[in-house]
Amino acid sequence: MAADPPRPAPLPTLVGRSPRGGLRPGFPPGPAPAEVERLAGYLADESRLRGNAELVAFPESEAEVAALLREAGRRGAGVTVSAGRTGVVGGAVPLGGWVLSVERLDRVHGFTWHQQAGEFRLRVGAGLPLDRLQRAIRAGRFPFAEPPDGPTRALLEEFRPQSTRWAFPPDPTETTARLGGMVASNASGARTFAFGPTRAHVRGLTVVLADGTVLDLPRGTFMGWAGHGWTLRRPDGTTAHLPAPVYGLPPTKHAAGYFTSPGGSGPVDPVDLFIGSEGTLGVITEVEIALRPLDGQEAEVVALFPGVGEACRYVDLMRAHREEPGFAVEALEYMDAGSLGLLQGAVLAGEVSNRLPGGATVAVFTGLRLKKGVADPLEAVGKLVAEAGGNADDSLAGVGGVDIGRLKRIRHALPETINALVARVRETHPGLTKLATDMAVPDRHLAEVMAVYDADLRAAGLPHYIFGHIGNNHLHVNIVPRDPDDYGRGRDLYAGFARRVVAMGGSVSAEHGIGKLKKYLMPAQFGPEALDGMRRLRRALDPDLRLGRGTLFDL
Repeated sequence: MAADPPRPAPLPTLVGRSPRGGLRPGFPPGPAPAEVERLAGYLADESRLRGNAELVAFPESEAEVAALLREAGRRGAGVTVSAGRTGVVGGAVPLGGWVLSVERLDRVHGFTWHQQAGEFRLRVGAGLPLDRLQRAIRAGRFPFAEPPDGPTRALLEEFRPQSTRWAFPPDPTETTARLGGMVASNASGARTFAFGPTRAHVRGLTVVLADGTVLDLPRGTFMGWAGHGWTLRRPDGTTAHLPAPVYGLPPTKHAAGYFTSPGGSGPVDPVDLFIGSEGTLGVITEVEIALRPLDGQEAEVVALFPGVGEACRYVDLMRAHREEPGFAVEALEYMDAGSLGLLQGAVLAGEVSNRLPGGATVAVFTGLRLKKGVADPLEAVGKLVAEAGGNADDSLAGVGGVDIGRLKRIRHALPETINALVARVRETHPGLTKLATDMAVPDRHLAEVMAVYDADLRAAGLPHYIFGHIGNNHLHVNIVPRDPDDYGRGRDLYAGFARRVVAMGGSVSAEHGIGKLKKYLMPAQFGPEALDGMRRLRRALDPDLRLGRGTLFDL
């Protein structure tokens, strides 16, 4: 194990505090073990992995989270944090021990305007669902934990007439995701192309550590340095050194392992350590998020192309024209020919599915924000489709809530339709799951990685569907294995993809994280010293390694 580099003195100090609030009678630990069977939904997530637990607890305050963690420590129990359980890598699946659900931490605790940043900010509980947050923003009416004071009421009166032009941009497919889970996984979605992942919109966190210590972390306040880190001062006066890991991060979307300085040797904000940590470093109880103004009319174009090469050329053109006088590009989403063919018969796609092409055609769903009318911006996009070699006349366009909703349902219907195929396979082979990549590469390698996927999948003869965030060079390759032999060959193929992607400077996990199912990919992304650095940070915050057992690393 490599030694930590010499530390500068003094290190930034993170001052932990005791939790606020009180406890309900009888809390902790929560539901009796016999109730776990009734609460079986808390033993699984969208990965289809299933675990086991001794109990499931539903704390309703910061104090109850801290009390639960301290009680778990006394009993030597592991703790798995559960939010919306919409993840696909098993991070919320307990491998024994206790489940701590944050779903009752679902209130808004503050609403402010920050003049220098030019943004409204919300302080929200980790259990608030995304769809409920989105509705509250549009209405300008928030589920406050306490009645707002006079200044907050006055600010709300200013906000409400313009509330529909403000948004929280991250848009994962599962809108039932909860804010704490989105932060813990650094969730993204289609609009990451324009607005970045969840990390870009977090302005502060409150985190409860494994020993019950509470950290309040405003962004930009406690900057450490890669290789050095911070001093943690607990409420009892004891201290610990928190090392900031030293390794480079790929210049792409990235959600594997702990965040550090992108260059491997610069400043690190402790806020970013917890974003994307998948419930292994602490329990996020509150998040301060920034809202962004969105001016103009939303539109979507389904641009059709004869092949992958033309689609990649179109993506390059749209990157070059992402901020035009008449429109801005917010999303670029891809579907291969197999995916379009699958959707033609999908009930979930609705009446739009019968307008999708057959044959070898591929599609790029283009999310737009129209700034100057409708006709001229759509005509300009049509010219770019034709310039790339696509068929502008057959491409589809939607403007307004109804049309946009239909086109979005197509994209959302695809993974559901693939999951239905997998369910039929599982009737014969119950242990099988689909195999889905989550890898991204730098811009210059988009066409290259698409060619790698196509050649290797064709040679292997495995049923597959490719779709996803082509604007970020981040495609999901979904293999639907027909039998255990397909599954084994597919997993080997994915390991090969990971090595090729990392060699291109990419990431083995761009948005889903590692969880419990993709730990085998970590050595492809990080060397032994980097992995040791992550383990040292984890043990400094959680000496008994009780949080998120089995996630990121085998312990």
